[in-house]
Amino acid sequence: MATNHFVVIVGAVGALSACADATDPLGPTRLAGSTPRGVAAALADVQRGAPFVLRGTVLTPDGAIKRGYVGIANGRIVSVSDKQPEIPDAVTISTDGIILPGFVDLHNHVPWNALPRWSPGRTFSNQTEWATDPEFRRVVGEPFDRVSASSFCDMNAWAELRALVGGTTSIMASQQVPCIHGLVRNLDFNSGFYGTTELDREHIFNVLHVPPASDASGRAAFVNAARFFIANPFYEALALHVAEGTDAAAEEEFTFLQAKSLLNAKGVLIHGVSLGPTDFQAMARTGVALVWSPRSNLELYAATADIRAALDAGVEIALAPDWAITGSGNMLEELKTAARWNRERLGGRLTDRQLIDMVTSVPARVAGVDDEVGAIRPGLRADLLVISRDDNAPYRAVIDAVPSDVGLVVIDGTPLLGERALMERFWDAVELEEILVPKRTKVLGTAAAGVVAAEIGARLQAALTAAGTSLAHLTDP
Repeated sequence: MATNHFVVIVGAVGALSACADATDPLGPTRLAGSTPRGVAAALADVQRGAPFVLRGTVLTPDGAIKRGYVGIANGRIVSVSDKQPEIPDAVTISTDGIILPGFVDLHNHVPWNALPRWSPGRTFSNQTEWATDPEFRRVVGEPFDRVSASSFCDMNAWAELRALVGGTTSIMASQQVPCIHGLVRNLDFNSGFYGTTELDREHIFNVLHVPPASDASGRAAFVNAARFFIANPFYEALALHVAEGTDAAAEEEFTFLQAKSLLNAKGVLIHGVSLGPTDFQAMARTGVALVWSPRSNLELYAATADIRAALDAGVEIALAPDWAITGSGNMLEELKTAARWNRERLGGRLTDRQLIDMVTSVPARVAGVDDEVGAIRPGLRADLLVISRDDNAPYRAVIDAVPSDVGLVVIDGTPLLGERALMERFWDAVELEEILVPKRTKVLGTAAAGVVAAEIGARLQAALTAAGTSLAHLTDP
């Protein structure tokens, strides 16, 4: 992992499949334009760019609407109600599922997620220990460096596809290169929120690490840069990897920020493993939020943030996977880790709805993008997820869902991935590519996605094999 200080995460961050053939991450993925045997060449009944209405159980800021309708036009939500809206020329589509905001992932290391999971077999005290561990370098770091030098765009696209099949519509972070356009929104470089496709016009700044205490000049530069971002009204959020570990060095990062008066309402603190009650109280007083990544923390440190203390203090908490190397392969998986921790360690203190908020409205709010995404309400972008499960307990159904339950993923009003029956309402059959996830086949709208998964997978499989590793499955086995 890079040790440059106060730089946008380069080459390391974004969303971090079990197939019928466990040796092949692609399984029977079909190229766009091929219609599987027995499937008619269906034509879409929603014209490209036309308004449409999704019907199902809708999870809104005010609660669940059991038989609700979400009207979508020009990429935005135009109505949310319990009655059929009157939208001229709109086609109504019954999802028979749960409609909720797409997941907002504020902590990932996107291109790394093209590599398979690493199980270190031991725990560490801080980030530097595992990042410099010879086994990590051999199994993960060196293959990543070798392949990303020539195949970064394919690695990023495969990792974004991994995020998409788990319901993510917005993610941090990636690199400032044009090929990150398409698939999920990249909140650090290419959100699409500000009327331009030019890169690096975002209002979020993402920092990899605080310089170590031994680096006096690095820390001085860090403080000056942090004060600039805090004072500049252009920036709405400053994300910092802090206190990643269990030792005194990890804790010292937080006390350094506190001593330099850098805790502020723009702050989004990632990890916070070593923090205690008084630290979280200081965060709450200054409006600093926490991004919690329990699965990766537990794998690497056998510990995670003290969520009980954070809740007691009133800190806002978002949930994110960290990366698929040691964390979860997607947000649905991370939700299950958090739900299990809540049940076993927090006595069920968090409600199912609160857990869903931690991957939708809370991350959008703390990142300053809740005027665009993170909720289902008129005026926001139509970034939506449909879960095809029983809706009698909809919040719990989302937590229990797996990628095979993803019925539809919509970004900016464009359906990108989902069940064939739903996707063929928007796309001609020849515009869809089959992608196998455990137990179900999904389809990708290749024209909107701008990629063909089978082609990317084949290229990456060859490159990674040559580097002594393999291509990660789209979902974990």
